[in-house]
Amino acid sequence: MASKPWWKRGHKRIATGFDRALLFEFDALEEHRSFAANSLSGAIKSLEKKINQGVDAVDEEDRDAYREHMNEEYITISEVLPRVQWNSQFLVVYATFEHLLNEICRIVQRRSSFNLSFKDLNGSGVERSKNYLSKVAGVTTPFQTTHWQRAKLLGEVRNIIAHRNGEVDLPPGNNNCLGAKLSKEKHLVLKKYIPDQDDAQIILSEKFIKESISDLRKVLISIFDYELYEDDS
Repeated sequence: MASKPWWKRGHKRIATGFDRALLFEFDALEEHRSFAANSLSGAIKSLEKKINQGVDAVDEEDRDAYREHMNEEYITISEVLPRVQWNSQFLVVYATFEHLLNEICRIVQRRSSFNLSFKDLNGSGVERSKNYLSKVAGVTTPFQTTHWQRAKLLGEVRNIIAHRNGEVDLPPGNNNCLGAKLSKEKHLVLKKYIPDQDDAQIILSEKFIKESISDLRKVLISIFDYELYEDDS
């Protein structure tokens, strides 16, 4: 009996050894989140100290005017910069997730000796990768989990931030729309600038980014660990 190819010997999981180093990219994203959070926190504390020292230095009758003068800078540091930071990092996180799914497709194509590439399928993004892995390679259970459903929701958030500057519709009485789903999220805010407007801006938080990195990493690990191949027994 001919011996099995090397990639089938004792390697039942999709990704082993060097291939699993791809996850280091998600480790780097988490380090960046922590670094950015500490930097923003430090900037806010520094500005608050500056404002307090300035208030003490001016005459009492000028203090309100000084606070008003510094208010714009405080809003920039405490609201605008965090929004830019977390929106930007969220887009990078999801782009990395999509990229790593594509890399997993390449690993499966190589190990399974498929002629068909994921690029040969219709569609794009994570759904194309999912279709390749499930329909071509037979990877099923990772896409039947709550983690995958979470990844799909995060994909919708990504699209709204990338294409609509985070403005999500809030149609009255529609409890199944994205806006209704996001209203139940703990670590983001749907901000309305006027009370009766029919949309709101998604404001992400550092905790939302942290959870997103963790949730998407779990999806990748479940696919990496999927036992698609035979061992020597």
